[in-house]
Amino acid sequence: MENASKALIMSASILIGIIILSIATYLFTAFGGSSKEIQQQVDARVMAEFNNNFLKYQGSEKCTIHDIVNLAKFAQKTNEQLGYTASDYQEPFYIQVILIGNGRKELTQFTEQQLIKLLNDDSVEKDASGNLIGNLQYYKCEEVRFDNPEQTNRVSKIIFRKMN
Repeated sequence: MENASKALIMSASILIGIIILSIATYLFTAFGGSSKEIQQQVDARVMAEFNNNFLKYQGSEKCTIHDIVNLAKFAQKTNEQLGYTASDYQEPFYIQVILIGNGRKELTQFTEQQLIKLLNDDSVEKDASGNLIGNLQYYKCEEVRFDNPEQTNRVSKIIFRKMN
């Protein structure tokens, strides 16, 4: 009788141990899944904040050259942080800021001096002979392109056109 009683106690303790391990495994997978979801939400929020730097100009016809140059500097800084140079313009995460006016200009490849010259030359309207009219020159954001919508949905190119 004593042996049967000890056998029941041992089997009960093994059963309790299995239940505790099952609960621990369930909690581990449940919390692991939710932390993965939280990380995905954080990544999506970071990507949305990044894209908002560009998307706030989408469809706008009241962009100034100052807005565009600031955006080009932001894109240059981001490209540098990612380790890209001007020759990497076809890489998936390289960001381009393009200005179409008197020709096509890829502003992310401009030097600081070229951007300053652009600011001085294109900030106000000029007549056909090059005389200043005095009104601010506006630009239209024609297009915002994304690199790979299925994977990152990150802005890769923004195109502005000079308004007449």
